[in-house]
Amino acid sequence: MAISNLWVIMPVYNEEEAIEQVVEEWVHRLNTLQLNYTLCILNDGSKDGTLSKLKQLAEKHSRIFIYDKANSGHGQTCVFGYKLALEKGADWIFQIDSDGQCDPKYFDAFIPMTDKHACIYGVRKTRDDGMQRIIVSYFVTLFVFVATGQWLRDPNVPYRLIRADIMKSFVDDVPADFHLANIYVTVRSHKASRIKWMPIHFRDRMGGTASVKTFSFVKHGFKLFRQLKEAQKQ
Repeated sequence: MAISNLWVIMPVYNEEEAIEQVVEEWVHRLNTLQLNYTLCILNDGSKDGTLSKLKQLAEKHSRIFIYDKANSGHGQTCVFGYKLALEKGADWIFQIDSDGQCDPKYFDAFIPMTDKHACIYGVRKTRDDGMQRIIVSYFVTLFVFVATGQWLRDPNVPYRLIRADIMKSFVDDVPADFHLANIYVTVRSHKASRIKWMPIHFRDRMGGTASVKTFSFVKHGFKLFRQLKEAQKQ
């Protein structure tokens, strides 16, 4: 199935140091692939100069769409972007982060996979952001397995391409209070259409500090466990 209307969802919070370089490299890659795309950048209530830089980038590149919104956190901002993409007629939705860790070069290999797979996710085989993050990701995978019985290789990875009909089947079910909504989306994606995992390398941040704290899933662990169990019933 060819991609005719790709929406790339990029949530942003206080990334003025990195955002220009990140956007430029993604625009270059997407243009090189000659895709019909919209780069939808969701400013999640940034308090630095991010929004100003985004407006400058939008003036330079016609395929950039900026949406400035009140802060709701990374996961819920992604869900907002998914719904917006569906409203705008996207047939595929690709989500990435705005800190430079998502390397555009791996996206090329995702395109041919759309002929056979409806959900194509990166799996961070190698990464530069430290052992602490690697350990946490591993325990998130174990935690999700215990809660759902699904072995999802990288449930919180931000590098994910999902066909619109699959997204539409569950996006309205994502609880508004689900702290790590990306994990919920992974669980439901896999249930709706088995995920194809593609190896990627995860770079270190290009600047700034992470808005999602390393051990935030621990703080919300019991609630996350309950919500994942509920996701299995839907």
